[in-house]
Amino acid sequence: MFDVNVAIIGEMKAFLHMAHNRYDLQQLFCLDICKDFSRNRKLSFPLLAMFIARLCKRSLSLELERFFADLDAACSLTTATPSPDHVPLPCSVSAYSQQRKKLHPCFFRLWNEVLCQSFYHYTRPEQIRRWKDLRVIAADGSSVALVSTEALQTHFGGQSNQNGAFCAARTFYYYDTLNHIITDALIAPYRSPELFIAYGRIDALPDDSVTVYDRNFCNYKMMALHLWAERAKRFLIRAKESQRYVSDFIDRGSDQEVITLLPPGPGTIKSMRQSGFIISATTGISVRLVRVELPGGGIEVLATNLMAEDGYCVQDLKELYFMRWGVETSISMQKNILMLESFSGQSVVSVEQDFYATVMMSNLEMCLLKDAQQTLDEQQLDGKRKYDRYPVQVNRNKAACRIKERLLDLFMSKEPLDILEQLNCHFIRDVLPVRKGRRFERKRKNRRLNSKHKTFTNYKIA
Repeated sequence: MFDVNVAIIGEMKAFLHMAHNRYDLQQLFCLDICKDFSRNRKLSFPLLAMFIARLCKRSLSLELERFFADLDAACSLTTATPSPDHVPLPCSVSAYSQQRKKLHPCFFRLWNEVLCQSFYHYTRPEQIRRWKDLRVIAADGSSVALVSTEALQTHFGGQSNQNGAFCAARTFYYYDTLNHIITDALIAPYRSPELFIAYGRIDALPDDSVTVYDRNFCNYKMMALHLWAERAKRFLIRAKESQRYVSDFIDRGSDQEVITLLPPGPGTIKSMRQSGFIISATTGISVRLVRVELPGGGIEVLATNLMAEDGYCVQDLKELYFMRWGVETSISMQKNILMLESFSGQSVVSVEQDFYATVMMSNLEMCLLKDAQQTLDEQQLDGKRKYDRYPVQVNRNKAACRIKERLLDLFMSKEPLDILEQLNCHFIRDVLPVRKGRRFERKRKNRRLNSKHKTFTNYKIA
């Protein structure tokens, strides 16, 4: 039952071991290869990585005390039990701050890549959820609030006017909505447009996928880069009603049309040249427009290269677009449950480490929850949960806490299967009802007021 998760943990442990011991990987992850992690410190390379992965949101001194206590308990699983008066001594906050400066944030990004590849490799093909044999990848961007320090302001920037200023960063995600995996993520300066980030990530999209975008990504270049990639990429984009060809399509009252879209102006031609494509004002691309009637009476127009002759009807595309909501839920989970915006440091390195570690832990949590959710669904079908009024799902807030507590055990135990079974028992016990069909009016708020958890320079919860 836990074969896939055991394999994923094994691959992640192997990567951590290689990153610590292989010289070529040390060159990637250590800022000074000659000095970094060359001495025997309390926080070695593997322990530092696991400490950051635990997503420290409380006072660092308390987090270090708890980490070393858990480390002592994890070591006792494979060694003799320590004496009752044995008390592990944590390293100081200063020592931790100096150690983390040595670790490049790309380590956590690649660690997450190992996790994703392991999931798709070890999961049986029939268990990987697809839509018409395609993986559904949703793209979206967001922003995260930062402390306005000189270093962060210089690197990430922000916004200012006559009333004040704030510091923030831009984030971008590719999210497998059916398998609940963040396949790619990036943090960049606040002034980096989501469109420009997406332009550079299109070639990395899987060939067996369709990518769903909202209307911020609707332009000629985005569609052309998908169509003219080395292997054409499938896309579905909500079109902007303000664009001329979209408004004309709505006025004609058609359900669907295939149109030839031309470059809207010299700026697009210049931008395509910068991406390596030489085009003229007559270079057209074939795009299918689909009209979607909303329950409230509104109209949406979707632009895609999924054609009707290939078996993609209007209703299919409508359902496909609404799958995009999964990426919004994932971003909300990172900000509100994993407390992404409560960073454990105020340097560029610490912010990037925390971001990529949060993405990785979000993916790890979803992998570990799949078995528990499958068990809950089977119990519901068999009538073993007849007292539940609604379908149930695992409580992700409690699950995140359980995984954080047992992370060291998972990576240090020679038999992680026992740990996974114990975690699964907790997941099945801690559930929430799923009330389908609920609708809530969207309230537009100031972006700076959206997040619950923020970093403060002089305060950390205990």
